[in-house]
Order: sequence, then structure tokens, then C-alpha cells
Amino acid sequence: MNIEVTSASRKAQRLSDTAAAVFVITGDDIRRSGASSIPEILQMVPGVQVGRLASNRWAVTVRGFDGRFANKLLVLRDGRSIYSPLFSGVLWEEQDMNLEDIDSIEVIRGPGAALWGANAVNGVINIITKKAKDTQGAMVSAGVGTLERAALTARYGGMMGDETRFRIYAKAVDRSSMVDMNGERANDSSGSDLAGFRIDSRLRDDSRLTFSGESRKSRGGDTWATPVLTAPYSLNKAVRQFNSGSNLLGRYERNLEEGSAITFQAFVDHSELDIDGSVGERRNTIDFDFQHRLHAGERNDIIWGLNVRNSRDSLTGGGYINFAVPSRTFRLASVYVQDEITIVPDKLRLTVGARFEHNNFSGSEPQANVRVFWRPDAMHSLWTAASRATRTPSRGETDAIVQLSVTPPLSPQNPTPFPMLLRSVPNVAQGLVSEHVDSLEFGYRAQLGTRLSLDAALFANRYRRLRSASIVSTGLEFAPAPYLVTTIAVDNLASAETRGIELALDWRPYSWWRLQPSYAWFRMTAPVTGDPVRDSDGERIAGNSPRHQFSLRSQFDVAERQRLDLWLHYVSSLTYANIPGRWDLDIRYAWRPRKDLELAVTGQNLLHKQLPQFKSDNLASIQLQVQRSAQLNAKWQF
Repeated sequence: MNIEVTSASRKAQRLSDTAAAVFVITGDDIRRSGASSIPEILQMVPGVQVGRLASNRWAVTVRGFDGRFANKLLVLRDGRSIYSPLFSGVLWEEQDMNLEDIDSIEVIRGPGAALWGANAVNGVINIITKKAKDTQGAMVSAGVGTLERAALTARYGGMMGDETRFRIYAKAVDRSSMVDMNGERANDSSGSDLAGFRIDSRLRDDSRLTFSGESRKSRGGDTWATPVLTAPYSLNKAVRQFNSGSNLLGRYERNLEEGSAITFQAFVDHSELDIDGSVGERRNTIDFDFQHRLHAGERNDIIWGLNVRNSRDSLTGGGYINFAVPSRTFRLASVYVQDEITIVPDKLRLTVGARFEHNNFSGSEPQANVRVFWRPDAMHSLWTAASRATRTPSRGETDAIVQLSVTPPLSPQNPTPFPMLLRSVPNVAQGLVSEHVDSLEFGYRAQLGTRLSLDAALFANRYRRLRSASIVSTGLEFAPAPYLVTTIAVDNLASAETRGIELALDWRPYSWWRLQPSYAWFRMTAPVTGDPVRDSDGERIAGNSPRHQFSLRSQFDVAERQRLDLWLHYVSSLTYANIPGRWDLDIRYAWRPRKDLELAVTGQNLLHKQLPQFKSDNLASIQLQVQRSAQLNAKWQF
């Protein structure tokens, strides 16, 4: 409860003082989890839904709407957005990181758009890396395993003068393939390489300067079930995906008088995606952000800021995906302000925030929230929040032309003698507007003694103008042979409601044993409209969200240099694709034969030989199963 967080209010404050549903994953949690990727780590957060699609592809969301292209979650890395305008989400396969350098991951469940901007609809994840002063010296980490076949990380940190510290690092990973639903080896083996640096310099006692940069490459495989107009009307096509990119970030922070502070941050990012000539993207982004914190009197703690972003892409298609407009520039400008008003010192606070954003895709987007925090005594606190957030349409939604599927002739769905192609096209006539969510949250925290704490949150969300699709025409085409074409156009005519409960306990029955159980209950409802395409979309998004999730982590200090960690987690069934509920167990044992050397063995998904966790949506990737795996790691610091 006393851990410091910065993402909930864009300033440092204790977790127990935040009026938001916040969960913090510390660097020690990451190390003891045995996980080797960010999505695996996020499974410990109640309300975060994670499904593995392939060796390096994931579906990650917060509070519903999960999918490979989940589009209601804003993910930041040291304050730099890694959100892709191509589909309004995160390509997790290109976000490999050196986990040893992560200081913490702050997960804000619930809208955060008033502070972080459009697309922070259901939550914000901020991955915060360690300062250079915390990674001095050399570190080499190596691992071999059954799924992650080989991994090697090297890092060195040093000084440049009395006030400047730096680190440089490099990492390479090679992953094995998973298996398909028949138990055969799939085409999803993958790997990644990255190298980067971070420099932290203290200019004066009251100001700091940070530079960081990274270059990355990743590769992976997939198999698409592509539609064809002749029997069997769908053919599997093996494809390879390549991602690459680089970024550079600079941040200046200065403390002013009487607790005020300013922060200026700028970053540039270049990324490339190529899927065997079927989909290609080249994107350049530049972003400027300014923030000023000031105190107006004894009761008002004000934060305001400006943000400007320019992101230009170049898209190519081929086969069953094409783009109506090959190149666009996304421009965004916004101003935000938040006032935290102390009504009763140390007891009662009111926070009011608003953001006014304009972009050239959907125009102006006002977003706001009101939060109330009440601490009746030193052991308990309650909070409530009412928020509005929006999601801007993605590039794929506005311009993609996709041949979705072919229904065989003389079938129950298509009684005609011709095959029927389902094609999705842009809505040229009406265009798209932003999705909206109105959210209401309640929270309760309690410090039940020195060794036990409770964090609970309830929420109810109402979504309007959700992206959906409707049939606009059906016609007959004659080349290369006669076939029917049913054309659907993307629109904003869907709606949905969600509600849920999230609970997390942190109990230390002994100084050498820590238990962290958590539970999340979630329910989504979407009205039946009578439109078969829209109703099918509603069934898909509702069916991709588990009703129940449970996690129990046990951190056991066997001896001074030995650690035994167990992680039991449960996800209830997903009605979409008929994926059954599953219990998983991960175990990690670590031993330090010397102070500078750690050896660890990790087993993951130990309760099953193999099981599917999720089915890809939008892209017709074949379904795969996640296998039981084992990993040996050695880390040497000197």
C-alpha cells in the first residue's frame, strides 16, 4: 500500500492515496514470476485478460473486448506510447524487452483518457524502466528451454562524470513453435533481437535529463485460413512476419519553488511491418509533451499540459487484405488540466480533470473525470470515480478492404448454387466516429494489520458508438467464375455494457512467506439488433471475455539464498471458439551459490500437456495450443 505510483495522477503518490484501481507489479514480482514476456507478467493483475495465440503473439486487454487487436487499452513505456494507429492497439510481438531493466509495471484499470488522452478507454499500462544508477556494473543472463529455446541478455552500466550515469544493453531470443489443434508442429517459431541505451544526468540539484533509445527486430510465423472461391473454399497459407523499428526519447524534469515542477518530453519512433507481401506498414511518429504541476494555495494541486503528435504511415496490401488509401498522416493536439482539491486534509479530496483533444480522423474529443477520495481512518480508504473516454477509429477500420470468408454453395447459410464471398469495405458514405465509454467505479482499500492488505474495485461501463458492421449490398460477380458477394461496411451502430468486481489480497503470514490471491468477475451484455453481422460481432466480443479469473502467487524464501515461487491461476471458459476454462500452475526455484550468481529453473503450464488459450480474431490465423514448458536460467552480475 505504501508503494509509490506515478501513472494514476501523472505525479508520484502512494498507492493507498490513489483514487483509481491501480495494481503495481514490482521488479521483484517480475523476477520471481519466471515469466519471459510482458503479457505473461500481466496475468497477475485482476481484471487484465491475457490469452496466448502463438509463440510471440498475444491477446491482452483490461475489462473486456479482448482480441489480438484489442483496441481499448493504452500502453506506455516510460511515458512513450507504443499504441499503433494501424489497429488501435499494441503488437506485443514487437515489444520484447529486457525484463531485468523493468523497475515496475503500473496498471490502471478504468478510463484514463482525461490525463493520458484518447484510447485510454479501459485502462493504462505504464512500463517503467530502472534509472541508469540502478543498473551499474555488468550483467549477463542466459537461458535455455523447451519453448524459449535460447535467450541471451547482456548489460553494462557506468558513469560519465560525477552526475551522469548510463547503461547499454542487448538481448536475443529464439522461440520454438507451438502445436495446432491436431497436435502437429505449427508455423509460429519466432525470435527477436534488440539493443539500446539509457543516460540519466543530474544537471543541477533541481533538474534531471534523460535520454534513451532502442533498435529492435523480430520475426515470427503464422498460418492463415484464406478464403478461395472453389472447394474447399479455404486454404491454409503459411506466412512469415517481420517487425523492426527504432526510437529515441528525451525528457527534461525540473523542480520549481513551492512544490511545483515541469516536465518536457519528446520522442521519435520509426516502425516497419511486413507479412510476406500481404500486409506492409512503414510508420514515422514524432511526439511532444509538456506538463506543469503547481500549487494554488494550500488546497489545490494542479497539473496541466500539452501534447502534439504527428504520425505518417505508408501501407501496402495484397491477397485478401488491401487498403483504400495507401498513405495517411495522423495529427493530434491536446490540452489537459487536473485539479486535486483538498477538502479535509489527509481525509477528503476531490479531483476534477478534463482533456480537450483534436485529431484529423474524428475531430474534437472532450474527455473528463471526477474522483473523490475519502480516508475515514489510517487503516481504510474509499474512492469513487465517474469518467468519460473515447477511442479514435484506427487506420484499419477506416481504410481496409478484407475478403473475410467464402460460404460454400447449397449450404444452410447459402442455399444458392454459387459460392458467397463476404467482403468488408470502408464506410465511405458515413465515415466513422469515435467510440465512447461512460464509466462509474468504486474502490476500497484496507491495511488489515502489518501483514495483510486488501484492494477491491467495482465498475460499471456503458459503451456507445462501438465499431460494428452492417450488410450494405449483395450482388453477383462473374470473373473468374460466377459467385455472390455480400458486402459489409464498418459503422458505429453497436453498444454494450460491462460490469465487474476485482479483488486483490497481499498477505505475509511470515517474513519468509508471501501470498497474493486475486479474483475478478466480469460480465458483458450487448443488445440483439436483428442485424446478423452486428449481432455476430457482439457475440464474439462478449464470448472472448472470461466470467471468472483467479490467481494465487506464493513467494517462499526457503533459505537465505534459495527461493521457491508458485503461481496457480484460473481462467473460465471463452464461449467464442469454445475454449474451455483452464487451471495453470507455474513453479520457479532459484538458488544463489554466490552473491553475484543466480541459477533458476522454471516450469510453466504444468497441469496440461497442451491447451488452447485464445483464438485470433479479424486475421484468420489457425488456432494453436500452448504447451507445458521448462526453462533453465543463469544470471551473473559483476
